[in-house]
Amino acid sequence: MKKVILFLLMLAGTLLSGCGEKIAIPAAEGLFSVSGYREAGVYDEISNPRQLVESYGTIFLIQDTTLSKLGQSFEVLEGVPSVTGFGDLTAVCVDYLTNLVFVFDQANTTLSWFGRQGLDFVGSASLPDVQSVVSMVTQPNGIELVEGGITFLYLSDPVSGVVHRYAFTVNGTLIPFGILTRGGGESARFVKQVAGLAVDSEGMLLVCDADPARNWVIRFNSFPDTLDTTPDEDDIDPMRGLAVTFNELDCLPQPAAAYVLGNAPGCGETTWVGATSSNDGEFNAPQAVAVDRIGRIFVADTENNRIQVFSEESLVTEYRFDFLIDDVDTHRPANISLMSYDGDGGVVFPGAYVYVMMPDEGLIYKFISNELYNDLNSGQEYIP
Repeated sequence: MKKVILFLLMLAGTLLSGCGEKIAIPAAEGLFSVSGYREAGVYDEISNPRQLVESYGTIFLIQDTTLSKLGQSFEVLEGVPSVTGFGDLTAVCVDYLTNLVFVFDQANTTLSWFGRQGLDFVGSASLPDVQSVVSMVTQPNGIELVEGGITFLYLSDPVSGVVHRYAFTVNGTLIPFGILTRGGGESARFVKQVAGLAVDSEGMLLVCDADPARNWVIRFNSFPDTLDTTPDEDDIDPMRGLAVTFNELDCLPQPAAAYVLGNAPGCGETTWVGATSSNDGEFNAPQAVAVDRIGRIFVADTENNRIQVFSEESLVTEYRFDFLIDDVDTHRPANISLMSYDGDGGVVFPGAYVYVMMPDEGLIYKFISNELYNDLNSGQEYIP
């Protein structure tokens, strides 16, 4: 298992950038120190940042009452005014099938959607069954079960204790279509404290469980389990998602450890006790998760003040702890967004830009991967 432990580097210097200029300081400075990534910007003048998502080289940012489309360095884009007048925005996501941006307003439990290009208003819907939203993703797996459906929208609702599933249709309507997961049982199919969501490289849904006795990222097949007619563990939700394995273990049936990232009961373990952990590959309140285009999984290990990264072993579905972006101060990263970058010849730079948000302090950090940095500064083509 490859482990690269990263230290806080106390280096002074200034990052210089501009038209045609290169980043001048090759070492990280400030919040995170990174082996594999280096700081490429710190943004501390954005009031009340809540969440962001990168899309096709631009950033969609929500503040408490505002939705904005910005450049990669958070510059205002000409001709794309921000959308204001919200009460309490808490989550944002971009859907590529519909070319829409979805935002959730906690003040009136309303979901609204806008055109991705110019943030033109398209529609909205009140969701009275949703009490809170901390993360949203779209995934069309199984949408053919809904007449006129385009994609499913998943909303992580920690107050209700579920991940809601809504079908979004060609008519711009939202149809409740069961849930992905809820609390209640003890298997990996249940999520005690739902948090961040992401879609992995195989179209599976990743759900953060920030419960103090779990601290897991659980993997689900998002296809609605309409054939689940024999409930187990008080299962009364026949359209839930099925947990699927990250790692195939040498025992049957597969224990919780096969379905999650983090410390979970393994083969034959009967005395396992869940707790927070600062060990590599384990978590303390994972609040957000993101996936880059080569399939690596980035987890905001919030109370450990770090980002942990997991890679898939070659040719098998087995994820291992790879490296971490670490910090010794208390900044509680709570949101991650990734931008992959295509170089010459179609080469994809893994996790080329990583945006990390610390809402408690109103800080957003941007990192550049060493692969992309070296390519931009040396002219050498990156060969994976």
